[in-house]
Amino acid sequence: MCAINVTFTEIKSKKMKNNMKFFTVLFSILLMVGCKDKGNYSKVNSPATASKTDTHKILVKEVLDGGNYAYLNVDENGKNYWMAISNIPVTVGNTYYYDDGMVMKDFESKQLNKTFDEIIFTSTIRTTELSEEPTVKDENPHTAAPVAVQNDVKIEKPKNGTSLAELFSAKKSFSAKSIIVKGKVVKVNDGIMNKNWVHIVDGTQFENKNDLTITTTETVNIGDIVTFKGIVVLDKDFGQGYVYDIILEEAKLVK
Repeated sequence: MCAINVTFTEIKSKKMKNNMKFFTVLFSILLMVGCKDKGNYSKVNSPATASKTDTHKILVKEVLDGGNYAYLNVDENGKNYWMAISNIPVTVGNTYYYDDGMVMKDFESKQLNKTFDEIIFTSTIRTTELSEEPTVKDENPHTAAPVAVQNDVKIEKPKNGTSLAELFSAKKSFSAKSIIVKGKVVKVNDGIMNKNWVHIVDGTQFENKNDLTITTTETVNIGDIVTFKGIVVLDKDFGQGYVYDIILEEAKLVK
């Protein structure tokens, strides 16, 4: 996972609840999250090797501004380590809590020109111990909950293309097929698993689902009107609880 923005909920699976919430990657983290500055982060050289699932009480000792992320040097019961969350206000000297996170090895931030031997990406930090009362949240970079309907978005279906409502209403018939979609970018998470994660809407919806997640190596910004061609994949499982009922992969911009 590298630079995100990779906006740390879109994953509709109970498995997600039982596993860790990923970054916002981050952080969607991230989860969520404004448009990321391309190339701020480098690729993660190895997969997550461990996870933390208990409630952790941390004292923030240092905060580094990494552009799309805030990197926190924290102390937990005498143990010092680094954490990454989406760049939200965090006060040095204050105590925060989080429940789950993912440990990444050899994570390099190009923005900071620094490689962390080990760093924890967390989906949520809060000022209260009880998770029912979070005050500082990060969004999963791979969230699949519907984006708030934008009534002003009315994107004409591209030539030889498919509207999102058509796609969602007959997704099985599109499985493994190459399609063209057009929409407005409402969320971008860059550099996760060597891919940029783009969310688009076109003003149509089916059963309250109105945004499509697209993985690509192309660079786009929130607010862009884009046309992508890619392969429809159903029930895609990336591991660690990240399961998509539908996603457009290997997508390329159509000029």
